[in-house]
Amino acid sequence: MKRFIITLALVAATSSAALAQTTQTDPLQCWWRTSAGAIRVGEIFSAVLTCAVLETDAVTVVVDQSKLEPSVMQFAPFEVLGGIHGADLRTDARRFFQYQYRMRLIAENQFGKDVALPETKISYRVQSHVGDKTSIEGRDQTYLLPAQSVRVLSLVPGDATDIRDASAETFADIDQRAFRSNLFTVVGGVLFSLAGLLALLAVVRVAAKFRTPVLVQDQLISDATILRGVGREFSAVRRERGSGGWTADLVTRALATLRVAATYAAGGHVGHMPAALEGTIEDGRLILRAGWPRGKRIAVSGAMTQGAITREIARAAVKGVTSGPHLEALGQALTTMTAMQYGREGTLDDSALDEALATGVAALGRLKFEQTWFMKRLAARRLASQGDTRAWSR
Repeated sequence: MKRFIITLALVAATSSAALAQTTQTDPLQCWWRTSAGAIRVGEIFSAVLTCAVLETDAVTVVVDQSKLEPSVMQFAPFEVLGGIHGADLRTDARRFFQYQYRMRLIAENQFGKDVALPETKISYRVQSHVGDKTSIEGRDQTYLLPAQSVRVLSLVPGDATDIRDASAETFADIDQRAFRSNLFTVVGGVLFSLAGLLALLAVVRVAAKFRTPVLVQDQLISDATILRGVGREFSAVRRERGSGGWTADLVTRALATLRVAATYAAGGHVGHMPAALEGTIEDGRLILRAGWPRGKRIAVSGAMTQGAITREIARAAVKGVTSGPHLEALGQALTTMTAMQYGREGTLDDSALDEALATGVAALGRLKFEQTWFMKRLAARRLASQGDTRAWSR
């Protein structure tokens, strides 16, 4: 027993010597900082508690932080609305922790006065390391944090030493800014890589453009889009004819649309070019929109006539190929509408025009089917095997 007491005395002396050597400064230091030196009644402000704790290889200060949580702390007469505990920061000999409290003052007798945050008691123990995995804990001690005054409806409190408000930056703000900076660095690297890839693709396309001669003009609008526009124009003409009857302008629109459909039926190519900003039909051309998101106005026109259709039917007969029945019907419809538009009599035959319009609408469904990807590939193979000897007159 006596040997045990002597051993304890030696350990206590050793720990006291180590503590004297490593705790030349205070083991715990804390201070307040408020987001504003003067507040109004009911105004929400922040009070930040920052503490520096001694942590070395020989001595560790253990603080009871459970009583510092925002859900536990009370600062009468202030009301605590919430708060956060920021991430700890460490140096060689210190660990810094911080609590931010959101609070307000609701009182009727504090106007023009200095209202103090009450004194805060922080419990801690000093833990001394005397060997491998061996430590001695000291008694519980209390750190008394003095009161911090806040002026109500005044510029600064009476005991303030500086008229300038302290910065509101906290450890949590520093941690969030570091996270955002890292995130922006990663995003910037990804975007820079994408920009490099797009630049490489652009260089490849430009090089390919100069290496390969351009044989055909770029198509501004697809065949499927043109046929859909033809269908919409047929429907619009039919609605206006039902409401007000046939007019010269309506015949012009129907004839321009019918020529586009007849051009596709004969296997030709319609002409298209950028159109003016206003107008629906100009010089016998159909105005459509193509592209995304708003679409560009494209003027589409067909140069098919009854004579060209007759020659196409005769050429197909010579080759032993039967032309579709809708091609001859479209030729008759073109003849009817052309005679109505350019005839000398100046009268419009409603029944003949209705029949011509119905012929165009009936042929449109088959034309859409023939312009699908599968049917166009099938027709291209057939032409490649037989040889395309057609010559179009413009």
